[in-house]
Amino acid sequence: MTGKSYKLARQRFGQANTYNRYPATYRDSSRRDRYEMRCILRTLEHIPAGSHVLDLPCGTGRLTAMLLERGFRVTGADSAPGMVDAARQSHEARGDQANLDTTFEVRDIMHTGYEDKSFDAVICSRLFHHFTESETRKAALAELHRISRGPVIISFFNSFSLSAVFRKLKNRLYKRQPVDRIPIPMRVFTAELQAAGFSVKKAYAVRWGRSPHWYVVAEPGHSKT
Repeated sequence: MTGKSYKLARQRFGQANTYNRYPATYRDSSRRDRYEMRCILRTLEHIPAGSHVLDLPCGTGRLTAMLLERGFRVTGADSAPGMVDAARQSHEARGDQANLDTTFEVRDIMHTGYEDKSFDAVICSRLFHHFTESETRKAALAELHRISRGPVIISFFNSFSLSAVFRKLKNRLYKRQPVDRIPIPMRVFTAELQAAGFSVKKAYAVRWGRSPHWYVVAEPGHSKT
């Protein structure tokens, strides 16, 4: 079951030329990029080198080079054809086309079309904070559980952060009702992961106590469906 936020996210990122606003690589000059990259690298330590990793959504291929450098075989997938094309072009421009195992495909997280346990691991970065309904998040988690035989790395916005508190107070002050990027408690996301058949192995904060952006390493168990 999916809600309104899933449809809004698909519409937003499926618009023509949306990919032009997104970088294809991490920038060393950006403090935010450095913090996030360091956090992601910590999560990747839980995936053995040589694993076949699905990057979903891959966006413009921001994680591709990082994953290849860690010794993974990579499949990048996104529901937006423009994003997939941009990721493929960036990959080829870097000269990574020598890695014939790297592919890019149009796939939707709710219905990927992959066979059960197709990948050794999956990374799902910068998507779940767009899903405001619990049922939407659980539906996406169930699909990730189905297609991965190993760890799944997922980012979400944790309500345990100063920026989350400030944003909530600001919305109250200006009487605004947010419809996107709404942080949730870790206990809520943990319960949703468990409902999909996962257990939380590790959780990392991009900037502990300051940023709501966290990455969870989830281990698949028996399916609850």
